[in-house]
Amino acid sequence: MKRYRRANPRMSELQIRLAEKSDAAVVAALIRAVDLHYVGPEVAQPIEPTQAMVEQSMHDGEGTRYALAFLEDRAVGLACFALLRPGFKLSGLMFVKELFVDERARGQAVGAELMKWLAAYARERGITRIDLTTDGGNRGAQAFYERLGASRMDKVFYRFNLSTPVLSGD
Repeated sequence: MKRYRRANPRMSELQIRLAEKSDAAVVAALIRAVDLHYVGPEVAQPIEPTQAMVEQSMHDGEGTRYALAFLEDRAVGLACFALLRPGFKLSGLMFVKELFVDERARGQAVGAELMKWLAAYARERGITRIDLTTDGGNRGAQAFYERLGASRMDKVFYRFNLSTPVLSGD
């Protein structure tokens, strides 16, 4: 799936596509916007290391993939995701790490269209489910995903902080 175009009477033509290496600066700017939205300017990383991280992930061919949404040639949405296998009956899953829509484009169905694009991208590759998480207090995101038909799962989320010696092997 190369590109997706949808005209909506409420907005200009929306275009969604997989990011390319030449889009690293655009992806980095949106990732910085995610940080600014969630943690504020005191904690958000500057643009330079953010772009370096994006370029490294694209260069190394990590599992991370980026989808970009554009309105009038302006990047307004970002999905950071990975495809993981084996999964149920070897069908794998898509894990969406970030879904973000620029504040000026919210309420224009950009997030819903990004999710539809992700679903089509996954289906084309034989993936049968999309998993994602939200912060417990992010009621807006939870309501958004539930409106799109997502099921709330009863899972326990764990995290290893690799700056501590727990899994160091010593």
